[in-house]
Amino acid sequence: MNTKIITDVDGFLAIREDWERLTEQDPDATYYSTFEFNYFWWQTFGSGCDKQLFILCHYRDNMMVAIAPLMIRCIDKKIVKCRVLSFLGKGDYFNFIIDSSKFKASALIRELFHAIEENSEKWDKIELTHLQMNTQLLQYIMRHDRYSKHTQYLTTCNRINSGDFESYEQFEKEMINTKLRRKRVKLRQDTGYRFKIVRASESDDIYEQIANIHQLEKKYLHEVKGRTERGSLFEDKANETFLRELFKGNDRILFFYLESEDSEIIMYKCCYLYRDVLYGWNTGYSPKYSNYHGISDVLLMEMIESLFSGSCAKQIDFGAGTYPWKFRWANHFSVSYSFVMWNECSQQTKLLRLLNQSREIIRAVKELKNAL
Repeated sequence: MNTKIITDVDGFLAIREDWERLTEQDPDATYYSTFEFNYFWWQTFGSGCDKQLFILCHYRDNMMVAIAPLMIRCIDKKIVKCRVLSFLGKGDYFNFIIDSSKFKASALIRELFHAIEENSEKWDKIELTHLQMNTQLLQYIMRHDRYSKHTQYLTTCNRINSGDFESYEQFEKEMINTKLRRKRVKLRQDTGYRFKIVRASESDDIYEQIANIHQLEKKYLHEVKGRTERGSLFEDKANETFLRELFKGNDRILFFYLESEDSEIIMYKCCYLYRDVLYGWNTGYSPKYSNYHGISDVLLMEMIESLFSGSCAKQIDFGAGTYPWKFRWANHFSVSYSFVMWNECSQQTKLLRLLNQSREIIRAVKELKNAL
C-alpha cells in the first residue's frame, strides 16, 4: 500500500490506462474526470511556471485504485506568493477517482488526504471546488472533524432526466406551457428550421462555425445592447488551442443546433457526452435572428425531444449556476460545495493573514476618517 505523486507530463501520460480504467469503474465520474479532458487541459494551460502537477496515485497490491487529479497553482501576491492545491482543469464537477469494488471508498480517500498532509510544505492552501453533495469525497470531508468546518455551499447544478417521464408528450404536458409551444411553431413557420445533431468527429468545420457565431453574438451584445462585459471564449488563444485539440475526432463532443432553410446556424448548444448525460458548456446564436424571442427555448425543446427518441443520451445537465430559467426546465438539481483550508504551519499563510489584517485595519481607518 503506497501513494505516488505525479509531477511531470511523462508520468501523467504513463498512467492513462489506469486512469481510464478507474474512471469507468467509478460511478461518481463525469466527463470532467476523464483522462482526455484533464490531459488536453494540462497540455494547454499547464505550461507556465505558475502551475505544477500534483497527481496523487494510490496503490493496493501493486494496482492503482485511486487518483486525486490535482495541481499546485502559484498566485503572486507581490509581497508573498501563495501556493494553492486545487483540481486540474476547469468545469462544473470535480472529484477524486476511486475504485471501491474491493476497498472502502472512505479508506482510499483517507490515504489520499494523508499524502496531501504529508506534503504540506508544498502548499499554503487547499481549494477543492464543485464537490457534489452525493459523492463519496464530499461525504468524507463533511464527516471529518477538522475538514468539515472548512466546507461551504458553492452553487447548484440543474438537470433534466428523461427517465422520469413516460414520453416526450408527458414531459411537454407537465413542463412546457402554451407560450413556449407557440414560440416553437412561429420559429418553424418563419425560418423553416431543421434540428440537427453533429459529433465533433463527424465535422471538420463545426468549430469554425460556432466560433464565428459566438464572436458575432459578442459583437452584437457590445454594440447594440451595450453589454460590454460579455466576452467570447473563442477569442482566447489558449482556449482555442485546448478546444481544437479536444474536438479532434472526439465522439463525446456533440453540437445541437437549429439550421435555417439557407443552411445557416440559427443557434447552437455544445455538450460533452458521458454515460448518457449531456453536459452543456457553451451556447451561441446568430444576431441575424435576435428579433426572435425564445430561440434558446426552442432549441431546448428539440434537444429534450431527442432524449426520448433514444438518439444519444437520457439526461441534459445545465451545469453550475443558480438561474431561474434552469429551474423552470429541470426536474432535478444538486448542490455543490467548496472545501477551502489554509495550511496553518506555512510561513506564507501567516504572512498573508498578517497582510489581510493590515489591509482591514487601513480600510477601517479610512472609513472612520471619511465618517468624521
